[in-house]
Amino acid sequence: MNKWFLLLPISLFLLGVFFLGYGLFIEEVTIGLAVFIPFIISNGVFGFLGIICLFLSMISLFFILAHRSSIPYSNQSQRGYEGEHSSKKSKIGGVIFLGPIPIVFGSDKKITRSMILVSIIILIIILVSLMLHFY
Repeated sequence: MNKWFLLLPISLFLLGVFFLGYGLFIEEVTIGLAVFIPFIISNGVFGFLGIICLFLSMISLFFILAHRSSIPYSNQSQRGYEGEHSSKKSKIGGVIFLGPIPIVFGSDKKITRSMILVSIIILIIILVSLMLHFY
């Protein structure tokens, strides 16, 4: 698989954000926050297309990444490894938002600290966008 494998999910995501943004602009889409759960209400075509594009981008990203992880490294010499095994340890981390509450995880302290920073930045962006929307 070539380097363009993420083009479909990214383009669907951007198209969905565009449709929802345009729907907000023409007042066809309403966004809100119930307790701490965000929601979208749409009564038109642009909101529907935006939600469908966002959903399809998540589904396509899931299937593409699942397919890429199942491809075996059968011919490593063509990739430049020449039989050498890399002893690099993978470092992973992530943030899951349950409403306004971030759940941060990481494989070591450095990754966890960077995920905390990312969650703070995302939370600030969300709060600023909500304040701009309601004021």
